[in-house]
Amino acid sequence: MDLPWEQRDPLTEALYQVRMSGAFYSWTEASGDGSVAMPEVPTTLSFHVVSRGTAYLEVDGEDPVAVRAGEMALVPRGIGHRVSTSVGARLLGSAEELPQTMLGDHFSVLRIGPDDVPPHLSMLCGVISFDSPGAQQVLDVLPRIIRVDSRDRPVMAALVPLLSSEVVDPRPGGEAVATRLADVLVIETVRAWLASDPDVQTGWLAALRDPEIGAVLAVIHREPGRPWTLGELAATAAMSRSAFAARFTAVAGVPAMKYVAQWRMRAARHRLAAGETVASVALAFGYGSEAAFSRAYARTTGETPGRVRRRAA
Repeated sequence: MDLPWEQRDPLTEALYQVRMSGAFYSWTEASGDGSVAMPEVPTTLSFHVVSRGTAYLEVDGEDPVAVRAGEMALVPRGIGHRVSTSVGARLLGSAEELPQTMLGDHFSVLRIGPDDVPPHLSMLCGVISFDSPGAQQVLDVLPRIIRVDSRDRPVMAALVPLLSSEVVDPRPGGEAVATRLADVLVIETVRAWLASDPDVQTGWLAALRDPEIGAVLAVIHREPGRPWTLGELAATAAMSRSAFAARFTAVAGVPAMKYVAQWRMRAARHRLAAGETVASVALAFGYGSEAAFSRAYARTTGETPGRVRRRAA
């Protein structure tokens, strides 16, 4: 059941928007040694849940990260990486190139090594995309790899086997169930990272937690098309204009009105990518003409709204 907006804190609102619009899952079993390359896919997130053995995630420029049985790891922002049975294992190829058994349009089984040898590594891998402008903002501030022991989080410990069973043994409605379970697992992983990483005390996530600035971010996120003024935002924070402007920049890292413009165009991009016309999006966000919106969009994002629609199509 959806919570009323007034009952959510700003950080909860941001995480609430991390909802998936598409996903592909692969159950991977390894009875031999090897490494699989996960290609770079912008605006997506990869996750890996290990149920048996140990897998190693390798991102260029960083030390390999061991993910053991019962642990889950996220690789945000579509970062290309490798999943290996051991450090330095021979690269077998890219994930989409290797032979897999398709169980449906969005499910597959990938086996590494001989079929007649029991697997020493079993894991669930997924690549997921999102359907909200706020989701990408969350992904942008995450580290390159997040690893969490699901056994330390009761919700994750309960959901991991459920998600695995939906992928390995798909039933009617399995894709919808798996996607919703993955929603919760990703959010739980982010929450675990928020609770444990001291670096989260700065930047955008810290701004969401700030009593005054967080409240302002929340109203901007709810009404991106409203013609906000600095005075209105300062009133929301119960601060003077000058004090608010200085505090917002110090906490969020950008001036308040620049943040409004960026968030507005992020929300506009989401609607354009969903197939809405440039004219309808311009009207929804309060622009007097399609040309005025197109100029503002290009000035903020560096590309035209028409290009966004063509790429989505």
